[in-house]
Amino acid sequence: MITETEWARVLSALRRPEWDFRTADGVAKDTGLDPKRVKEVIAGHRSEVRQTISRDGKIVYAHKSKPVKLREVIAQMQRFASKAF
Repeated sequence: MITETEWARVLSALRRPEWDFRTADGVAKDTGLDPKRVKEVIAGHRSEVRQTISRDGKIVYAHKSKPVKLREVIAQMQRFASKAF
């Protein structure tokens, strides 16, 4: 069960203005939660969080209230193209 306190901490970390995207490890450092637990909390709030792949291949997250960046769109197009062929 995900507590409201856990979600509030993760949400706060995802909304930090100095980061466009966050790894589970980065969110874990901000919240004091284990990275595995961060992923569980995010999975429990999937409708509020975007997920993409960083340039170095890591899964990164952003709250849906943050604007979509051009590099995020490009990464999605590249993933789609690589699966299409």
